[in-house]
Amino acid sequence: MKEIIKDLYKFNRCLLGEGYDNALEYLKMLLPFNILEFPSGTKLETWDVPQEWVVTDAWVKYKGKKVLDYKKNPLCLAVGSIPFKGKLDQKELKKHLFTTDNEDFELEEKKGESTKMKGMPQKQWEAVPYKYKFYEKDWGFCISRKGLDKFDGKEYEVFVDARYQDGVMKIAEHTIVGKSEREIVLIAHLDHPFQANDNLSGVACLMDLIPKLKDKFDHTIKIIFCPETIGSVAYFLTQDISKVDFVLALDAVGNENSLLVQKSFNEDDKLNWATHLALQSLGKNYRRGQFRFIQGSDEYTCNDPKIGIPGLMISRLPYSEYHTSLDTPDIISEEKLIETQDFIIKLIEVMENNYIPERNFKGPLMRSKYKLQTFNKEFNRSLDYLMYLMDGKRDIITLCIMSGIGWDYTYKMLNDLKNENIILDTGKKPKQTIN
Repeated sequence: MKEIIKDLYKFNRCLLGEGYDNALEYLKMLLPFNILEFPSGTKLETWDVPQEWVVTDAWVKYKGKKVLDYKKNPLCLAVGSIPFKGKLDQKELKKHLFTTDNEDFELEEKKGESTKMKGMPQKQWEAVPYKYKFYEKDWGFCISRKGLDKFDGKEYEVFVDARYQDGVMKIAEHTIVGKSEREIVLIAHLDHPFQANDNLSGVACLMDLIPKLKDKFDHTIKIIFCPETIGSVAYFLTQDISKVDFVLALDAVGNENSLLVQKSFNEDDKLNWATHLALQSLGKNYRRGQFRFIQGSDEYTCNDPKIGIPGLMISRLPYSEYHTSLDTPDIISEEKLIETQDFIIKLIEVMENNYIPERNFKGPLMRSKYKLQTFNKEFNRSLDYLMYLMDGKRDIITLCIMSGIGWDYTYKMLNDLKNENIILDTGKKPKQTIN
């Protein structure tokens, strides 16, 4: 997976354009993809597909010497910057210089030293931020806080040779055909130039996951790679999504932090509870957050109540290298990518194997007869509660949550009892919500 990330990292992947298209061509060499195309100006409800941003050159000079140079470091130019040519004094130029966010750090001024941020690690002090101006139509340069201290001259020459032109936004779709027409969408955004974890980690994770999903589940699974937000808006507003049961959006899943699963907009969605059962089964520590709790990504669109498809965002946010030049392939953990894959597989397993059981007996279950008697009185009581809650209306996910018994134990127990004709599968389709 890290090799895929290293290869894709070389491409200057904006929302649309040559760098993004080259990344798609690379992926198409590995697996077949259907490419959906949306020309600039395409109306998508309140959104419009943007134009392609093309840069010829950009720099800032002081006393005739380039102090910022796009050709040497493309990240130094804020993505989407409009053309500009002129001379600016230090005060005016600094209005267009962007550096790492200082929200988490306190200014620390010392006599005879440059102003620094108290608590900011040295590597962040030297990091160049990733900033974009696609929707603001402005220009700017990105610089480290260390470098910002050097901008103390009186006059600077600025040149941004960039333009907007009509182009085509592209979305890649790979379909794993299952036995059922019901669908699951796994989505990751492919844009963000010179950022590895955000979100080449999601792309590489899904690319490596594809062969592991084939012939494993009944659902038809669609893998989507697109520009963030505008791409998912285009996909969910124009494609046939009537058969999609749920969506999993991956974003920044390769760093060392624990998994963060941000719930769907409707907190009662069964998907949220299945998440807990899946990770509990895997024995993994994880964090849960509300919809768009820390960050939103391509689950945003499908959760719109007028679209009504539950979707999770899976990430490992926050991480200190986020949206800076430090987000390189070196920070990616193969182990964390595999852990993310294991979670996705287990979550789909829980959702797909969920059914509504019904008791085919009256009175308490004789637990010892079916090897279900334990030395733990509380657990025995939970088993009794689970049996009494089994009314032919509640599915296994609901029974697990209400009884406090894990998925793996419950699923195996019910299947064993089903083989004994003690439990029946009603054949009813479980509801998408918990109540």
